[in-house]
Amino acid sequence: MKTPNHARSEAGHRPHSAGANALTLKTKSRAVAAVIALAMVLAGCAQQPATGSSDPVPVETSTTSSISAEADSQATGTANISPPSTSVEPGVQLMEQGQFWDIISRSLEVSDGSIERQAAELEDILADLPPVQVASFNARFVSKNLELYSWELWGAAYVLYGGCSDDCFEYLRSWVVGQGQDYFKAVQRDPHTLDNGRLSFAFESDEAEWLSYVGEDAYLRASDGRDLYEDYPQSPSTIAVGEPSGTAWDEETVESLYPDLSPLP
Repeated sequence: MKTPNHARSEAGHRPHSAGANALTLKTKSRAVAAVIALAMVLAGCAQQPATGSSDPVPVETSTTSSISAEADSQATGTANISPPSTSVEPGVQLMEQGQFWDIISRSLEVSDGSIERQAAELEDILADLPPVQVASFNARFVSKNLELYSWELWGAAYVLYGGCSDDCFEYLRSWVVGQGQDYFKAVQRDPHTLDNGRLSFAFESDEAEWLSYVGEDAYLRASDGRDLYEDYPQSPSTIAVGEPSGTAWDEETVESLYPDLSPLP
């Protein structure tokens, strides 16, 4: 089977702004942080947030969990690192779902269709919360992103975009989360929902990379300069590990699986 190989280096497929280089550095930093955190767990030496922090330590541990069950019935819990595995990474507590989706909705309402504007509004909302709640929001955002990590959704994106790399798919999932609870559930049920008109051109969702870093940036502001991944080294990342859920497809035949989808301009 061939792996989706759309080159993200092609012009126009990353947010074109002064913050693009900073986002690239953050991507590398976040990936390194995720690898270090996983190594700490395997070594049996996972650490709690720094004792000097004035925030409560919202740590819950578990051994197994169902991603779908968590999505439907569990308001709080422990963030999943890499669906579709059922293993759960000890770490920061997830924000209650009602509060999470309310914050997403508030940021979306004032965005006027701009992903960058939504990210800025979302950061402002979160920066007014206690740091521990910002960390909980970030964990819930990552959890929702990874719930969408499926071959079925990736295939739909691949057809609509004429190719979609792992980075492209990561940002698409963040974009779907940013569109609110109803749209998230609709896409999760049927990936064909991506072709309902919200996306007007290929790779439009790449700018949702901004949303992936909102929690980290807001935590920096809410905590007077502390780093989220230093205070909570177990915090998960939207960089998925392992294979997506569902049945893998081949890029040469994937279009036949989605005969009703037409590539976006």
